[in-house]
Amino acid sequence: MKIGIIGAGYVGLTTGICLASLGHKVNIYDIDNQKLTKIMDKKLPFFEKGLEEMLEVVVSSGDLIPKNDLDSLVEHTDGCFICVGTPTKNNSIDLTQITNSVESLTNSIKNNSKRDYKIIIRSTIVPNTSKNIVLPILEKSLSNLGFGLAVVPEFLREGNALDDFMNPDKIVIGSLDDETKIFVKEIFSHFNNKCEFIETNLESSELIKYTNNAFFSMLISFSNEIANLSETISGADPNKILRALVSDKRITTKVDNRKIIPGLDSYLIPGCGFGGSCFPKDVQALLDYANSSNINTPLLKAVLDINAERPSKMVMLAESIIGSLKNKKISILGLTFKPDTDDLRSSPALDAIRLLTKKDVKISVYDPVIKSKDSVKELSEQCQICFSLEDALENADIALVFTKWEEFSSLNSDFLKKFMKNPVIIDGRGFLDSKKFDEGCLHRIGYF
Repeated sequence: MKIGIIGAGYVGLTTGICLASLGHKVNIYDIDNQKLTKIMDKKLPFFEKGLEEMLEVVVSSGDLIPKNDLDSLVEHTDGCFICVGTPTKNNSIDLTQITNSVESLTNSIKNNSKRDYKIIIRSTIVPNTSKNIVLPILEKSLSNLGFGLAVVPEFLREGNALDDFMNPDKIVIGSLDDETKIFVKEIFSHFNNKCEFIETNLESSELIKYTNNAFFSMLISFSNEIANLSETISGADPNKILRALVSDKRITTKVDNRKIIPGLDSYLIPGCGFGGSCFPKDVQALLDYANSSNINTPLLKAVLDINAERPSKMVMLAESIIGSLKNKKISILGLTFKPDTDDLRSSPALDAIRLLTKKDVKISVYDPVIKSKDSVKELSEQCQICFSLEDALENADIALVFTKWEEFSSLNSDFLKKFMKNPVIIDGRGFLDSKKFDEGCLHRIGYF
């Protein structure tokens, strides 16, 4: 099939690469010519495990074609995914890129006199956006030519995007009409009998994506709330408490007497909080939508409030262990909000660094994916950016782990003693092996 994509960011480019790998002819458009040049040169504009190798294949084969001319994209396609950003602005979703993209696309459809062109929204949009904002633009501009409209949300986890696309658990298709639904189903026909196809209306499709992200955000904040309680109870172990919860047969099922532990157990580990481009933004957008509709959603508010305090909990734990942080050297291990990505958006590490810079400390920072100082312009001048674990730990009084990078999993007391002034580490992700550390060396959030 001949498919267009507007927006060569994380969602759009991942979608384009994967669809091209399945045999579709994909034209991808972006207003950023530097990004398009990178794609043409078979280089990803961001880091995502395994995706650049696939990019090289589909660009070389001509199945993925970068375009800076939207008219040309429409000319050579029968439908188009809109994959532009919907950032937060003043605690509300900013739909500027959506409206600009839809208006530009309709102009190109008219310029090509394309009949029944299919517009597929893949960006995350709050309920009623397609009906109240997108649809009126289309009806005004394309009533003579006809059109199709669908909302097909993505469920791509950064660091696992390739696997998530190629091995989906579901494909959600919210459509305005049957013809567009059939068009979208044909695009994803490779996954017939491999995952569930959920066919619904535009409004439900919009809310499904938010429900997904709000639920997993809630699990993380719930685990951190339990950690907060555990801190007040001498001897309480929040990790064992939550592990016991996961073992409940209503969560962990059995097949042929073999336990099937669900993936959600990775969201029930106390730590330094969630970040990234989706969870914080989407929960806030859903909360704002509810407020604007006069719907009380205290649970959504609590999810964000609990998460907002996690970086300060890491700093407070450091102070409780080594006393005043003034003139101390703090080593920050991990800047990205999760491993296998270079995304620093809403990173708990950056929030903690902002708090630490107010305490007159020296800060060294190391993240395996950070290869130059230019890529972390958000950091204060007080921060020394290091390019090895050893340099970051050199003469440090305490180390704070914010990202579950594989490189950090081998840390142990002997290694810390070799480089640190004071071999003490706080595991903000609950993954370090306590057996590798001497007593008093390893600390975890939730154990004040």
